[in-house]
Amino acid sequence: MEYELKKPLQVYSKDKGEYEKQSTIIVSFVGRKGLQVIKRLQDEIFKVFTEQGKNRPAKEDTQKAKEDDKVVTTDELFDALEMTGQSSHLFQEITGALKAFASINGSKLTEDLLDEMDMEDLDAIYEAVIKDFLLPKITSRMNSMKK
Repeated sequence: MEYELKKPLQVYSKDKGEYEKQSTIIVSFVGRKGLQVIKRLQDEIFKVFTEQGKNRPAKEDTQKAKEDDKVVTTDELFDALEMTGQSSHLFQEITGALKAFASINGSKLTEDLLDEMDMEDLDAIYEAVIKDFLLPKITSRMNSMKK
């Protein structure tokens, strides 16, 4: 996945030997380690939803059963995830993963670069990783379990 930053970062270019503004971040979870990270993050999301399910009052069960019959979309699942109060934890997990699986100008995305990044860009990358890498598999699992 390529993400275009709204506010470019100053990144050292090994080719030119100087700092230059870069605005494209490439995120790719590759190999066994990439799959492990994706599975771990998906487990974190499942954990959030199972915790929420345990805390639901019993009288909502009949209404919830009716709602379970509809197909869940990635956007609906993302909105529900944002309302669980676990955004901070997931954001921390995802930004930790970005340090290993994201690059800018051929260099790893470091802690310092993440700290320099604009809040809007960080939030947009967080949302894109969730929607592109994590939620599609989760929504397909949830929809197939209903059948």
